[in-house]
Amino acid sequence: MRRWAPVAVVGGLLAWTALAAPLSVTIGEYFAYYDPQSDPERLEFHRDLAAHVYTAGHWLGQLVAALAGAWLVARSGAYRPAIIGRAALAGAALGLLVGAVAIAAGIRPMHSHGYPSVAPDPTMLSEPAVRWCLLASFACFPLWAIIGAAVGRLFTRRRLIVAAAVILCQPATLLLLVGAAAPPSSHPVAVSLIADAGPAALLMPAILLAWATVATAAATIVTRRRTG
Repeated sequence: MRRWAPVAVVGGLLAWTALAAPLSVTIGEYFAYYDPQSDPERLEFHRDLAAHVYTAGHWLGQLVAALAGAWLVARSGAYRPAIIGRAALAGAALGLLVGAVAIAAGIRPMHSHGYPSVAPDPTMLSEPAVRWCLLASFACFPLWAIIGAAVGRLFTRRRLIVAAAVILCQPATLLLLVGAAAPPSSHPVAVSLIADAGPAALLMPAILLAWATVATAAATIVTRRRTG
């Protein structure tokens, strides 16, 4: 892979996130509280809308984080704690960048869509449920990078394709099994499930942590057998 490719991928991701934040209003309206009538219901609608707008680009970003983990393993030709740590740091940095762009691009739509008139804070950034949702989604970035690194070790051929397939296939199982049987991400279905969960939203990265632990253990065992 050429040296400029990672920069181009990250730049494209951030550009997409800036464009997707306003577009996520439509997705948020679809998943948000149905037919709100009272002010509390309108406030809930506005909160759900914020959760989707501010997680724009997260799902694609987590896919890029998984690919970054696999790419780091492929580039170094080794699988060791230092590489896993780099993958986690890269995933966290990517999550911060994507999150910052999504929030910056999403504040204006939150002032002009939904029901900002009933919200003490029209941006909803001070809403605890929205913050928990963002925290849970952000925590998935480094975990997906760790999983990507493990996939890169387990599948030495076409590792990037496998890493992409792992995250691309999971929304379907998430829809059917609420994330228990598949690594979850901030796909809109997941966001709609945790928008009002509060601290319980951390169940999403907790499930992903379990998958990352299993994947890392498997990759470590394979590495020892191949080098033993």
